[in-house]
Amino acid sequence: MNADINVSEPKPPEDPDSSLSYTMEGYRGMPPSSMIPFFWTPGWNSVQSVNKYQESVGKALRGGDPGIRLLHPDTLKTVSYFQGVPEAFRLLENHLWIVPLHHIFGSEELSARAPAVAQRIPTPYIMLHTSDAASLKLREGDRFAFSMEGETYSLPVNISEHIPVGVGGVPYGLETIPYAVLPEWATIKQSTQELNHDKSQLNR
Repeated sequence: MNADINVSEPKPPEDPDSSLSYTMEGYRGMPPSSMIPFFWTPGWNSVQSVNKYQESVGKALRGGDPGIRLLHPDTLKTVSYFQGVPEAFRLLENHLWIVPLHHIFGSEELSARAPAVAQRIPTPYIMLHTSDAASLKLREGDRFAFSMEGETYSLPVNISEHIPVGVGGVPYGLETIPYAVLPEWATIKQSTQELNHDKSQLNR
């Protein structure tokens, strides 16, 4: 209401009985060592500003180290890290490893509810590596059929060099694609060209 006079925010109220203040930015001065909520100093990153709170670099905090340590590390027990390394990816004959592809628009439920944003949602497709598409005799835009978790899918092919061999990418979250927990193995069905070829042989 005082914008015609001054647009700066008023100073938060001060509490002379507390070392803290009524502001979401926190206390800007040097608080007692027992009440330091975080380390911050202008022009310094959080970790680098720690030395500003210490008597000297690597020494005790100004005002003394507060409290006592309640949890101590178990020096008799060693923790082993990085033991559960997954096995290397292996190709399975007549199968594809289907992974989700996340898009800025369409991969979460709210974007599809806004008409202006929904126009940017991609149409359903399956992305295949160039070598996989060649072995399956598929071209860009051909429909490719596969089954996964008892559900049959038939999606246009998007050929790319940016997806690994033996892997198929499906847009995540599109309402027009049946839901599946990904990643998951999929069984390859016949492509559109093969189906058309079989039909033409039957017609003969």
